[in-house]
Amino acid sequence: MKLILDRIKNGIETIKDPLGENVYSYGRIEVDSETCNLCGLCEKECPVNAISIMDGKLEMDSRKCIFCKLCIDVCPNDSLEMTHDYKISAIEELREKIRREVYSTFQRSLTLRAVDVGSCNGCFLELSAIGNTYYDMSRYGIHIAASPRHADGLIVSGALSINMKEALIKAYEAIPNPKIVIALGACSYDGGIYKDGYSVIQRVDEVIPVDIHIPGCPPSPAAILEGVLKIMKNK
Repeated sequence: MKLILDRIKNGIETIKDPLGENVYSYGRIEVDSETCNLCGLCEKECPVNAISIMDGKLEMDSRKCIFCKLCIDVCPNDSLEMTHDYKISAIEELREKIRREVYSTFQRSLTLRAVDVGSCNGCFLELSAIGNTYYDMSRYGIHIAASPRHADGLIVSGALSINMKEALIKAYEAIPNPKIVIALGACSYDGGIYKDGYSVIQRVDEVIPVDIHIPGCPPSPAAILEGVLKIMKNK
């Protein structure tokens, strides 16, 4: 009875389209090339070397960006702005053939085994959020399995530590073919802020093949959902 009264009072929590415009989400940092004078302050301030000046143009590597906004704060001309564009995941080009095979197999549902190889738990918290009543990943046929033997792929978060290398390989090998690997967050791409740590193997794709990388520190729930659906539905 309490649940019924709560729903009557607060209405439906699940939104109709979680991949629509979401003002609460965050993502790509855009550069206003008209006001940017290429002073280089943002490049020096970036702790993960996500910004570079090449051929007279400021380049932003979204895969490395940790959303710290230090570049925005240091810019004297207010040329940088964080947008709500969370659709920045990218399928690795070399895995295109595998992606097509996976798409033909998993276009209706996908079961993933989540593996934390050394994260701060930020990515895992956002991953958990896509299972709540607001984002409701189950409506798309996305599920999390307790064992890699019951999964179609891995979703890996964190800076890969030496101690987790063997566990990650075993989890990958336990999944039946065809299988996919989703690298979650800046740390899984190149180690993030931990990349110079003595115990860190910088990139997950140095150990197992990665099909898609979802940038962010951490990626928003909408970004994670969009990245997973990109493999399932060829978006």
